[in-house]
Amino acid sequence: MLWLAVFSMAALALGRERLATGAEAAGAYGLATPQNDQNIGSFDPRDPTLLKGALGIEALSGLKPEAAAERAGAWLASLGSHDTKQPERLIASILPERSWFQARLMMERDEPTLRGDALSGGAFGQAYAEILASLSQSRSASPAFEAVLTAIWRDLELGSDLKPGPVAPLARKERWLPGTTSLSASHRYALDLFFTKVRRQGQEEIGPAVKSIATGIVVASADDWKGADKASLYKSGGLSPKAGNGLIIFNPDEGRYYAYFHLHDIKFRAGELVAAGQTLGHGGNTGINARKKGHGEHLHIEIHETDGSVWTSYQLKEFIALLP
Repeated sequence: MLWLAVFSMAALALGRERLATGAEAAGAYGLATPQNDQNIGSFDPRDPTLLKGALGIEALSGLKPEAAAERAGAWLASLGSHDTKQPERLIASILPERSWFQARLMMERDEPTLRGDALSGGAFGQAYAEILASLSQSRSASPAFEAVLTAIWRDLELGSDLKPGPVAPLARKERWLPGTTSLSASHRYALDLFFTKVRRQGQEEIGPAVKSIATGIVVASADDWKGADKASLYKSGGLSPKAGNGLIIFNPDEGRYYAYFHLHDIKFRAGELVAAGQTLGHGGNTGINARKKGHGEHLHIEIHETDGSVWTSYQLKEFIALLP
C-alpha cells in the first residue's frame, strides 16, 4: 500500500542518517506527535502507536479519504487479534470530543447564531465557544475521518451481526407527528416527534423508549446535562446546552448521521455499536428550550448526509410516518 511504502522509505532514511527523533519523523510525515517526547529513533511502519497517531483529527485535516482509509487499514493490520476483537474500544480511542461532532453537524446558515451564543458568556457561552473552535477543523477533517470509520467498519465487518434499519424511533402508540402546516414554523432541518404520554419527576420529563432508526457507531453521547430553561442557568454537560442529553450515530454503509436530542437517559457510550431497533434511552426534556414550559414532551431528530446535505422536516415526517 502507498501508505506503508511511505513509512518504509521514512524508516530507511532514519536508519541511514540517524538525525531525526521519532517525534520529528512523525511530524515530517503528517503524523500526530507521540504523547511522550522521547527519542524513539527509527520506527517500524507497523508500529500501532504511530499509525494510531496518524488517525488523529489534526493529522487527517485536508487528507484525501482514500489515503485516510489506507491509514486505517495499516493501523488495523498492525494490531493483534485480541485488539481487533474489541472494536468498540478501538473506535472510542480515536473519536474526537462531542463538541467536534456538534460542529460537524452545524449548517452554515446557523453559524451566526453559533457565534452569538459563543459570545454570551458563562458556561453556556463556553460550551458554544468550544463548538465554534472545532468548526473549521471539523469541515477540513470530516471526509477523511469518516473514511477511517468506514474502513474500520468494513474491514472488521462490524455491521454483519447487527439488525439493519430503518426502525421507527418511537412506537406508533407512543408518538404523534406535527401537522405539515406547522413544520414551517418550527425547525426547517429537524423534526420534533411528540410523545403521547410522559411521567414527571419534578422538572424532569421521562418519555417512552427511543429506538435507533439505523445501525451504526455511536460517535457522541451525553447524559450529564445540568441546567434549566434559561441560558444563564445552564451549568454543564449534554451534547450542547440546547440539545441536552442525546446521541449522534454514524452509519458507515449509508454515509449518514442520526442525531437524537433532549433524552432523559442514555444507554450507549461513544464508540459502541448499535443495531436498528435497540433502545437508546428514554425521551426527556433536557436542553434549555425543551425545559421551557410547554416546549418539552418531544424527541428532536436530525439526519445529516456526509456530503453536507440535511434532511428537511418534511422529509423526516414523511419518512417516519411510513415506519410501523
